[in-house]
Amino acid sequence: MTIAAEFPFIRVTIDTRGLQPAATRAFGNVAVVGSTGGFGTAVPDTPIQIGSEAEARAQFADVDGSGAIANDGADAGPLYHAVRTVLLQDPAPSRVFAVATDDSDGSPGYTAALASLAATPVQFVALAGETDPAALAALKNHVETVSADGDRRIGVAMVDPDLAVAEGSTFAQAAEAAYSGVKSDVSRMVLAAARVPVTGGVPAADVAAAVMGAMAGYPPHISVLMKQIRGVSVPLARQFSGSEIKQLAEQFMLPLIDPELVPGEGIFMGSGRCYTTDTSRLYVDVIRVLDDIEFRLKAGLIGTIGNVQIDRLGMQALRSRIDAILGPLATARVIAGYSTEIPLLPVLELEESLRSPGAVATLTAARTSRIVEVLLSVTYAGSVHFLDVNLALRA
Repeated sequence: MTIAAEFPFIRVTIDTRGLQPAATRAFGNVAVVGSTGGFGTAVPDTPIQIGSEAEARAQFADVDGSGAIANDGADAGPLYHAVRTVLLQDPAPSRVFAVATDDSDGSPGYTAALASLAATPVQFVALAGETDPAALAALKNHVETVSADGDRRIGVAMVDPDLAVAEGSTFAQAAEAAYSGVKSDVSRMVLAAARVPVTGGVPAADVAAAVMGAMAGYPPHISVLMKQIRGVSVPLARQFSGSEIKQLAEQFMLPLIDPELVPGEGIFMGSGRCYTTDTSRLYVDVIRVLDDIEFRLKAGLIGTIGNVQIDRLGMQALRSRIDAILGPLATARVIAGYSTEIPLLPVLELEESLRSPGAVATLTAARTSRIVEVLLSVTYAGSVHFLDVNLALRA
């Protein structure tokens, strides 16, 4: 038998498992789906990442020798204009994806184009220049289905700027009647409204693309209320009145406004609500924060699967992992606070002789099924959306 020599006296084994990068979820990736109008070189139903307006021109428009859009700018379809509008936003989205539809049947093939986005890492989706409620139903179905499968995202749509309003009715009432089928029961849709000019049935600006791009430029916990929109202008005569703004917000739509209280001219989001039937999850930032926390927990806890033992030390380690995930969010004021409860931990902290029959049965069931329940409570502060000021005058 050979006994190993002492030399080199000290052996160091380096374990780099603790240096593995943690998975992070982008919060500002967007996708635009729409028709190219027959222009450009993009292949239908194929997601393309667009980094600049020049790239959008090359893919979704016909350009002349100088690289400008041919025919005095007319040789470009809705997809180009929507992508350009998204890129104008400041702060801008992290990444912009675009999918050209197959228009061989005479209308945009939204269903197939949206299906091609299923595995693309985006959090917002819009249909380029689309105002038809029937077509927007495909967008609603897409975001709800993909979100239910675990890839959470929000659809952004726009109301027809020239929506017909019957006598005795309001714009908000007409919009609710026309677009109620797009309303999401799980808060996955945003419906924006602005009476931008319309020429030949085509809106002068893609309101949905602008709103989507502006939302994606901000971190999830930032309220979208009163955030500025670029690339959209509304003539004074077509702007919403105070009563119309209130009516649209009460219908859970997002009106674009030019408030007198903000110096200069600019278009801002006049609400921060999802187009939803669930008032407990009404605001866009609430949905985005929930999506972000859900991903952080899944990504941060995946290492426990198959490794952490169902014993006292294992459950304490699990709680420490959760603290490492949620603690920084509390420090950064994304959340106001949180609490963690692992029902098995008090049982495991007791000596075996002191455990009740019920506690023993609970522990046995957990170890047999290998399922551990964790109860998390997160406090979200939210942002001020309304100030009620009482002014008292005295002589």
